[in-house]
Amino acid sequence: MIKFINLVLCFLFLYSNCLAQWYYFGRNKVQYTEFQWDILKTEHFDIYYHPEMKDIAERGAYFAEEAYAELQEKFNINILNKIPLVFYSSHLYFQQTNTTPGLIPEGVGGFFEFIKGRVVIPFDGSLYQFKHVIKHELIHVFTLHKVQRVLKDRKQPTEKMPPLWFTEGLAEFWSTKWDNQAEMLLRDAVLNGYIVPLSEMDRILGTFLMYKEGQNILEYIAQKYGEEKILLLLENFWKANSFEKVFELTIGKNYKQFDEEWLYHLKKKYYPLLKYNDPPSAVTKPLVVEGFNMKPVFYRNGDKREIYFVGNITGYTNIYKIDLESKTKPKIVIEGERSDKLEAFHLFKTKIDVKNDKLAFITKSGDHDAIHIYDLRSEKITDMFQFNSLVMITSLSFSPDAEKLAITAIDKSGYSDIYIFDLKTKNLKKLTNDFYDDREVAWSPKGDKIAFISDRMNFGIDGKYNIFLYDVNEDKIEYFIYGNFSCSSPSWAPDGRFLAFSSDIDGTQNIWVIDLSQKKFIAELDGTFNLNGYEEVEIKQITNLTTAAFDPTWTDDGRIVCVALENLKFQIRMIENVYEKIEKPNFVQKINYQTIDKNHWDTPKIHGIQKVNVTTYRGKYDLDIAQSQISTDPIFGTVGGAAIALSDLLGNERYYILIYNTAQTKDEILKSFNIAISRVSLSKRTNFAYGIFHLAGRRYDLTDPDLFYYEKAYGGYFALSYPISVFRRVEASIMLNRSDKEILFGVRERKAMLLSNSLSYIFDNSLWSPTGPIDGKRFNITLAYTTDIQFSNVNYYTFIFDYRHYFRLSTRSAYAVRLTLFYNEGKEARRWFMGGSWDLRGYERWSIRGKKLWFVSQELRFPFIDKFDIKFPFGGIFIGSIRGALFFDTGNAWDNKYTETLGSVGFGIRFNIGGVIVLRYDVGKRLENNLSKFQKSFFHQFFFGWDF
Repeated sequence: MIKFINLVLCFLFLYSNCLAQWYYFGRNKVQYTEFQWDILKTEHFDIYYHPEMKDIAERGAYFAEEAYAELQEKFNINILNKIPLVFYSSHLYFQQTNTTPGLIPEGVGGFFEFIKGRVVIPFDGSLYQFKHVIKHELIHVFTLHKVQRVLKDRKQPTEKMPPLWFTEGLAEFWSTKWDNQAEMLLRDAVLNGYIVPLSEMDRILGTFLMYKEGQNILEYIAQKYGEEKILLLLENFWKANSFEKVFELTIGKNYKQFDEEWLYHLKKKYYPLLKYNDPPSAVTKPLVVEGFNMKPVFYRNGDKREIYFVGNITGYTNIYKIDLESKTKPKIVIEGERSDKLEAFHLFKTKIDVKNDKLAFITKSGDHDAIHIYDLRSEKITDMFQFNSLVMITSLSFSPDAEKLAITAIDKSGYSDIYIFDLKTKNLKKLTNDFYDDREVAWSPKGDKIAFISDRMNFGIDGKYNIFLYDVNEDKIEYFIYGNFSCSSPSWAPDGRFLAFSSDIDGTQNIWVIDLSQKKFIAELDGTFNLNGYEEVEIKQITNLTTAAFDPTWTDDGRIVCVALENLKFQIRMIENVYEKIEKPNFVQKINYQTIDKNHWDTPKIHGIQKVNVTTYRGKYDLDIAQSQISTDPIFGTVGGAAIALSDLLGNERYYILIYNTAQTKDEILKSFNIAISRVSLSKRTNFAYGIFHLAGRRYDLTDPDLFYYEKAYGGYFALSYPISVFRRVEASIMLNRSDKEILFGVRERKAMLLSNSLSYIFDNSLWSPTGPIDGKRFNITLAYTTDIQFSNVNYYTFIFDYRHYFRLSTRSAYAVRLTLFYNEGKEARRWFMGGSWDLRGYERWSIRGKKLWFVSQELRFPFIDKFDIKFPFGGIFIGSIRGALFFDTGNAWDNKYTETLGSVGFGIRFNIGGVIVLRYDVGKRLENNLSKFQKSFFHQFFFGWDF
């Protein structure tokens, strides 16, 4: 009966947000926080927010109405219905949303959901970025309505949309300016030869590079052909089936003709940079060149000079260390993203620090970020700190004695401020308390200053960040670096003489240094470093790269280790002879402190500008999906029915209704009527579902001992899923089911009142390649019992053990092992089955059946063909990431007596199509007579599905 329960649950939860729960494997979306919701109603929006972020919600409402007025004119269209906006005050809260079923990774800044037209956006501390993301997502809303209106007016189907490069490029082009991140990426792509032509854009579908190439293409079209052409691409969308043809009709050139023009433009723009700028590999020493590596810090360990950094080289994010003087590979110090306490690093945001044999770092751990202290001598994590008031912690820096930490963190309101945490007393002191975005702290070697990055100067309204100093003794903030540019990653030299940082003063991010020992300061300051009242300070440029450099850290011998982008990798590199570069005449930025405009900026709120209304959220249910189907089967005849799904706007409560009929004659209509109604609740950490059903009709069931039969079943069920963490969960279910069964090819009838119970423990921390897991492990242990409490016709128990482990051999290869034992025992116990491409290869699909089943599979997974590209005169075929596998499978299934062990060996290839489906082809030989000999011929199997 456990199989029947799983089938019912699988169908009822088909469109549910709890797919990770109630599924055989998969990580969990955990509802750590029980949100209360209010609705801010404006002229064009219903804005959903939790009360702690009221101030941000009112500012976001103003941004939304401002963007609506601009986009209404740009798109030349009105949206009649109010647009629902859902705001979260942090990314950690945003990751818990039920408005989308999947897990949300670190890099997602918001999304537009099509079914209910919802826009869901987290706040990350920056009002400028918040405004940008709101406008970006609203452009998606307007694009959808514009396309549907254009198609509807021409009486065409409204399901199709422009390609992703256009929709995302348009959202970026009309919502933000071309910034230093976009510039460094496009420079790198052009100069290193991986820029992707428009005609081949599907190769980078959904990547950040695709976003920025799309933005650049539309900027070029606006500049060369006029911005009106962009709207015309949407107006002409009805004129052709392919967007390339629409593009040609509008611009006058097809993709390949446009590529020649656009790529030539980029080469003319970026190739001359090589005359004055250098690629990182030409002027710096490589330390780590593979993967994505960020936030290096220097540590002197006896005679060794070591660099610790956060990196993603193999797929998991870890903390690594390298020896500066040796050429050894990076060594993993702390493994991340495999356990509950070290659930996730914020790779591109989280700063680490090391001092006095202590390494401090930050990870997501449950519903809040946590600070961990790692002892370098004992090689153990000695302390872990979490704060109820702080949701996300974005950077930290030790005091000189390593007894305190300066941190920047986001509280429940969403705003980012600076704190000092005393590691001994456990006291947390808040230093700033405003809506400005404070980030990236660095405690000075003397202990009297904390350098930090903030947008609190008047250029901050445009998203610029400068460096400020917090005076620890006098409890005040001082301007330090000031200008219409952005700075990041301040780093003090060990003696406090220099401060290095990254800035886009010259248009891209480079390393700059300020010398605090200039004579005109020392004579009057007595070494206090207080720059206020002095006319100017010189900032000297240390790097002049074609791409970007950031995250500088000083060594104890005057060198700087930093991160540089080259060839789409964030590499750890060394800058030699820094002192000589400081002394040489070079590009100098002078700041006059007497002329600094210290007027702070602010943004309007919707209150006081427009008439608004605030109400408490009550669940309002709308249709998610409704579909009907009529099908004809040669065995069971015609079947017709409908499926309906409803949910509230936040996706927390869902209803599913299934209605269909399997009658073949009029007198069978009533007894062949099928209905199932289910409710799924996801609002709390414990997800649960319950429902009732009436199912009747002729069945063909491989798992049933009778195969063909007629059954009428009705009853109810209750199921719950408790996620212990992202990686672990416990599931339980109970079902009461009246089952009346008639065997079609015989006269036997069976009546039963079945009570079924199941309990499962599931673990999954696996890391996936394009075709399946490549690292980590996952397992499922299930116990179940089914009994007939009325007639005693059925009574059996179920045991499931399925363990899979993936041993990483290299970046793209692994040894995978699967151990499986399925066991049903008792009266009318159901059968398991296997055979085919998903388990015991070489045997007919699902041909091996029995109440007991064991299976062992071993695979060596490796890259086979990285790119397969065939060009024809009329088009081409591109397939990427074709992977190979050598396999050895053994196992069998039986009812009462075990007969023989079956097996197979062979080779297979797999390739992913559009990230949706994996096609599989296997060739090999069966092992026969208890694995004693090979079959004479080879078997060939073609099917689909992910690797186990």
